Amino acid sequence: EYGIETMHCTESFDYVDSKMTTTGAYERMEPVIRQILDENPSIEIAIDLHRDGVADDTRLVTEIDGKSTAQIMFFNGLCRVYENGELVPAAGLDNANLEENLAFSFAMKYAGDKMFPGLVRRNYLKAYRYSLHMLPKSLLVEVGAQTNTKEEALNAMEPLAEILVAVINKNT
Repeated sequence: EYGIETMHCTESFDYVDSKMTTTGAYERMEPVIRQILDENPSIEIAIDLHRDGVADDTRLVTEIDGKSTAQIMFFNGLCRVYENGELVPAAGLDNANLEENLAFSFAMKYAGDKMFPGLVRRNYLKAYRYSLHMLPKSLLVEVGAQTNTKEEALNAMEPLAEILVAVINKNT
C-alpha cells in the first residue's frame, strides 16, 4: 500500500534451552540480523518491535479512527554511562549511528504527534545500545505493553506505517 518493500524476521531471541530469558537477547539476535543485512544491502531501515513492560494496572491506549489502539514509544540507546559524574561511552557498546538513530527517532516522534495526537508516548533514552547500531536508521518501537490486546497492538501498525512513510518522504 505504501510502496515500501518490507522484510520481516519473526525469530524469537528470548529463549535459551526452551527457557524464557531476555538477558542476552540482543547479543543472540545480532548475528541473525547482520546476516539479513549482509544478504540484503538495499535495506535502509531496521525496526525492532517490542511490547513495553508496565504495571498491570497501566493501559497504554488511545483511539484512532474509532479503533482502540496501543500507544507507541520510541526507545533510544545512548551507549553512554556516567562515571565519576562524567558521561562517557559505554565500554564495548559502540554505535557509529547514534546521532542518525536519534534524529530518526525524534523525526518519528514529531511526525507522530502531528499526525496522530496521543499515539506516541515520549522518546525514551537509556544507556544501553540495544539493536540500534547496525543501520543509521534504526528504531526500537515499544507497541503498547503486556496490558494491551493483540488487536490494539495491530491497530497501531497502520498509523506507525503512515508516520514512517511521512518521515521517509519528508512530508512532516
